Amino acid sequence: MSRFGRLVWVIAALALGVEHAPAQTVAAPVEGALDEIVVTATRREERLQDVAVSATAFTQQTLDAEGLRNIDDLSRLTPGVTFQRDGTGTSANFNDEASDINIRGVDSTAGTSTTGIYIDDTPIQGRHISFTSFNAFPALFDVERVEVLRGPQGTLFGAGSEGGTVRFIQPAPSLHGDSAYVRSEVAATEHGDPSYELGAAFGGPLIEDRLGFRISAYGRTDGGWVDRVDYRTDRVTDRAANWQQTLAVSGALKWAPTDNLTVTPSIYYQKLTLGDTAAYWPDLSDPGDERFANGNAQRNPSTDPFYLAAAKLEWGLGFAQLTSNTSYFSRNQHSLSDYTQFDRTLFGLTDVGPRPPPGDLGTSHDADMQNNFFQEIRLQSTDPAARLVWTGGFFYAHLDENTTETVIDQNLSSEFNAFYGAPLCTPQAPCPSGQILEQPLAKIIDKQYALYGDATFKISESWKATAGVRVARIEYSGAIVYYGPFFAPDVGPATPLTSTGSGSETPVTPKAVLAYQPNPDALFYASAAKGYRVGGINGAVSSLCSPNLSSIGLSAPPGTYASDSLWSYELGAKNTLLGGRMQINASLFVIDWSNIQQAVYLTNCGQNFVENLGKVRSHGGEVELQARPIDTLQLGFSAAYVDAKYTKTVCAGVASCTGAGAASQPVVSEGDRLPGAPWTIHTSAEYSFPFMRSRKPYVRADYQVSTAQTAKLPIQDPNNGVSDPEFAGLPKIDTLQLRAGMRWDGFDLSLFGNNLTDSHPLVFRTRDTIASDLFFSHSIRPRTVGLTATYRY
Repeated sequence: MSRFGRLVWVIAALALGVEHAPAQTVAAPVEGALDEIVVTATRREERLQDVAVSATAFTQQTLDAEGLRNIDDLSRLTPGVTFQRDGTGTSANFNDEASDINIRGVDSTAGTSTTGIYIDDTPIQGRHISFTSFNAFPALFDVERVEVLRGPQGTLFGAGSEGGTVRFIQPAPSLHGDSAYVRSEVAATEHGDPSYELGAAFGGPLIEDRLGFRISAYGRTDGGWVDRVDYRTDRVTDRAANWQQTLAVSGALKWAPTDNLTVTPSIYYQKLTLGDTAAYWPDLSDPGDERFANGNAQRNPSTDPFYLAAAKLEWGLGFAQLTSNTSYFSRNQHSLSDYTQFDRTLFGLTDVGPRPPPGDLGTSHDADMQNNFFQEIRLQSTDPAARLVWTGGFFYAHLDENTTETVIDQNLSSEFNAFYGAPLCTPQAPCPSGQILEQPLAKIIDKQYALYGDATFKISESWKATAGVRVARIEYSGAIVYYGPFFAPDVGPATPLTSTGSGSETPVTPKAVLAYQPNPDALFYASAAKGYRVGGINGAVSSLCSPNLSSIGLSAPPGTYASDSLWSYELGAKNTLLGGRMQINASLFVIDWSNIQQAVYLTNCGQNFVENLGKVRSHGGEVELQARPIDTLQLGFSAAYVDAKYTKTVCAGVASCTGAGAASQPVVSEGDRLPGAPWTIHTSAEYSFPFMRSRKPYVRADYQVSTAQTAKLPIQDPNNGVSDPEFAGLPKIDTLQLRAGMRWDGFDLSLFGNNLTDSHPLVFRTRDTIASDLFFSHSIRPRTVGLTATYRY
């Protein structure tokens, strides 16, 4: 029996091997029952156990108990989610903020994001226009909860939620009572600098029942552990250079002029600053001896400020609730990337590269700017017990994203001339002040108008049917402009490489759910849903990429790429047992993804373009279990299996690229996988000592493991026209966290240790081009111990 088959049997046994009492005999939850979590996954408040969606939710208390501080931590504990920092990857630009997130194997580093990233009701994810663009994520401080919704959420959350959605929901101001939350932390990392944080939030009524507020401020510094050294002498030039700092400030007012109307304006600001990359050079490092170092000529710093301003109106009309959300998201990420090695490797200067001599310095000045406006109006029924429960709405978005890049390398032209006996810079493509590349514009504007509706009909007391659909009009237009001898000796300011394109579509994304709930403690459901992503445009690539293009049957990248879509089919069960002391949620899924947008990495020149690469099938499942067998002990277990693979070989520029006499090779081959750990498992246990009444000492352990991805990715497959046999797939990663502390009167003081086994898995290994013998590797933060203090009321 296959691994997936065994998972099916496990889930079936958990879901169906439980006797379910009829509704009239359900016992009330006993003392010590698990806490109920209320979510808004269907845009209305419901118990998580009543929602026919595969979802994981974290409250702020859960985040604190498990020591989660950012999206990296959150994804480790969420079944079916893979998150990877890929700053040195095939679609990034040496910036460690760059990342790749996927849910259930729906992974793409091209085009618009496959995962929706929401702060409250506003999506903030962007497009992957170039190497310098990637998503921002909010810090995990003063959030009411985080909801991770698996599977396409296009009906209610739009085109950016093809594989799933992650929602960061902030606490709303209260009109009735005060509340406060304070958290501080200090920690030390092996061979690294200390980390520390301090944050505070406070809210309450200014005028009882009429006007309330909520404000918060948060700052955190994560100490680095990767040194920057002089690779010739091994002298440390910048110790623990890969530090990062997070600053977040938010504020909201809630005004209730009448009992049925509230208006809530809010503002969220965040600034993330990175000191340097965490990538290390293997030949300068010894992870087993806690030595991580790179020999870059300069740091790779990044600054990413953004703000989200929103105004929410909620009006109770009796028969329905009217909600209007108006928001504006503005982001101005900018960074420097060390191109010293890359420039010399790209142009084949083997006398000075890839480890250049003293004085050489190549710098890429990068920026990613988003200015997005959203308007949503939603009307929904208010009686959850009604036979028909419905939601309908209108959504408008105007998304403006532009990325820029300027590469300056003062010595490259003279070194090129000395090596080849010919100039790099020409009268047609000059290099003023060493400027070898200018990308003044890589801009795409997306407009979306959408109508959506969702209705649940109660067939009987136990059976419900849900149907939903979203009809959108999506338009995009864009331009990408490059010039400089980086591309070719005749590509200058007067003769730039310019790509323009536009498109429009009217996608329809339906969803259907059939749910059986014999009592409040048991839910079984089957669902089918469609996801969608809009197309886009490609930029040009360097003339040095020609051998790679030729190998796959192309002379140049396609000017545009088309939209892609998928269908997801899911079976799920949610069960509450032992009077509320145990919950078991399980799901199985099959996803058929067509015309998939993916980045094609050109290993000779270190550049890429986007192509529609046939079909992918992803299948798997998740199991989540929470139990409180006795009042003082809480146990947790989750597991997920995902296998996402291409179902046919894809040729780029020719009709046939396999078999004897084929003129080119495939872009991807049947059986190639998408990135992601096949199995992810998380277990936890927390025990509270009962011998003190007013104070509660406790100990907690969390263990996570993700199995290695042994199947080949397209870039690893030698059958493909562009591949690199040295590219490393995801390894086995296992980490152990322990926490011990005491809770009393709203306080929680605890000692913790993260990655206590001090494991150093090779998470990422890559190089600038296939001709280079200089590799860049990534691992996880070494063993870290610290002290956390929180207070809430």
